Amino acid sequence: MRNNLYLFAFLTMSLFISCDNNDDNSSDQSAGNGITINSDATSLNQRLDYTNSGVISITNTSTAKGLATQSTTDLPMVQIAEINPPTDSNGRTLQANHVAVNGNYAYVAYTMMGEAYSGAIDVIDVTDPYKPKLLTSALIANTDITSLTYSNGNLIIAGAKDIDKDATLTNPAIVINMQLSSGMLTDKYTVTKLESHATTDVAANSSSYFAVTGDTGSLFKINNSTKAVTSKVAVEDLRTVALTGDKIVTLSGKKGVNIYSESTLALQKSFATSTDVSAAKRTIDFDGTKLLVSEGYNGLGVYDINSGSKLQTIGLASAGGDNVTNAVSVNDGYAFVANGAAGLNVYKSGTPLSLVGTVGITGSSNYVKSSGDYIYVASGKGGLKIIKMEKPNATFANCSSYGVYNQGKDLILNSNEVKSYNGSTAINSIIVNSGGVLTHCGSISVQNTLILNSGGTFNMTGTLAQGKYQQSNPTELIINSNALLQIEGSVVIWGDLRLNSGAKINFIGNNSSITIYGKVTKNSGVTITGTYKDTENKLK
Repeated sequence: MRNNLYLFAFLTMSLFISCDNNDDNSSDQSAGNGITINSDATSLNQRLDYTNSGVISITNTSTAKGLATQSTTDLPMVQIAEINPPTDSNGRTLQANHVAVNGNYAYVAYTMMGEAYSGAIDVIDVTDPYKPKLLTSALIANTDITSLTYSNGNLIIAGAKDIDKDATLTNPAIVINMQLSSGMLTDKYTVTKLESHATTDVAANSSSYFAVTGDTGSLFKINNSTKAVTSKVAVEDLRTVALTGDKIVTLSGKKGVNIYSESTLALQKSFATSTDVSAAKRTIDFDGTKLLVSEGYNGLGVYDINSGSKLQTIGLASAGGDNVTNAVSVNDGYAFVANGAAGLNVYKSGTPLSLVGTVGITGSSNYVKSSGDYIYVASGKGGLKIIKMEKPNATFANCSSYGVYNQGKDLILNSNEVKSYNGSTAINSIIVNSGGVLTHCGSISVQNTLILNSGGTFNMTGTLAQGKYQQSNPTELIINSNALLQIEGSVVIWGDLRLNSGAKINFIGNNSSITIYGKVTKNSGVTITGTYKDTENKLK
């Protein structure tokens, strides 16, 4: 029974049959089989949903107060898939609440809201940028999973277990160290029991891992080899823990930020943040010497990690209800902020942070993790959204003189007009009229229609993503008579391709590719030349 359990937003976890010793800080190897692993590709990939896939927009209608906005044309994005959440052995739908990343593998944690304990972990492979695969999934009975992190070939998993189902436990809070096999989940794990209602977050380095517990909680340091707690510090209402250099940083909903020495857990600095509502998931991340803190109804707080001074407050325009800042993730010059029902906001790094805009995705943004070219957004019962940032994959010497696109959300080239651009461009639509020549080097996304009218030319070098997946009113890339699309790189068309009579496509080099998810209409006299890979075999 979950008496007064700390409900860490999506919370807790009930796992394996483990631990012979009833000492709260003991840890030992489980011999039980409390985990059910599914690696059947057919059944797993039925959970992949492409309904909302395709190019997505970033709008700069701010959900934050007091911020200048930045152009929305420099961060092209594509939602490549959604992963629907699993159901447990009792048919109950779980909720996505955390993501850890190692290379091309994303590990997704799921939990059960309410009184029942139940959890799961997915392993998703994004090696093929536009065709993610759900490789394996583990159902973990009687255990909620709150957080996880990858460390040295293991998953460190935070959670809470139903003590009514495990007589060896005095308290629900646990940490699990699961051995992975070539990145995949296994039933080899060690459980460390902690003194609280739930473990709310974990972090790890090469020699130790660190766990925090909520309610009357503590920061625990656990030895990577022995799996035993080596030291702890009591701090109430801990939400998250993160590492930067030789420092351990924790966030408490009541006590704010504490910074500890990694080696001894000696307190080095503390400073207050906004007092938070109880039992809510919150995260922090680092941007150089800035500490970004998700502060619930108070939005995002930006602090100097050395002085503790607050540098910036980014409040929600309509805070309240489900509009609440839950999580923040920093990656490659951007901060991605999960604001619940208010969506996912993107900020450009700097002093101060500047708003790029709100990402056009459906559902609530309860947690966000960005790594490499990807953004992973957990949406509770909405599952997981996988978003790819379309970054330029090379520097093209012949494009160095071209400027950055600055012509607004729609680009129309008049007859015989010539325009050339370089870099990353996100745009709503393109029309190239007769004799017009558009050249783009880098990465470009076109959310809606792209039309090359008679005699028009579009030279693209790098990547082009266009359209939306299987819409009732399909987006189209249309090439009319004697118009030319010239491709040096990769093209992904999420909607339909219409090649009218006399249309031309020319592929340059030996490594160009085209992926078409929609319907292809090819009329008479169409010419397709060059060497290319047709990933969906649509141009035959």
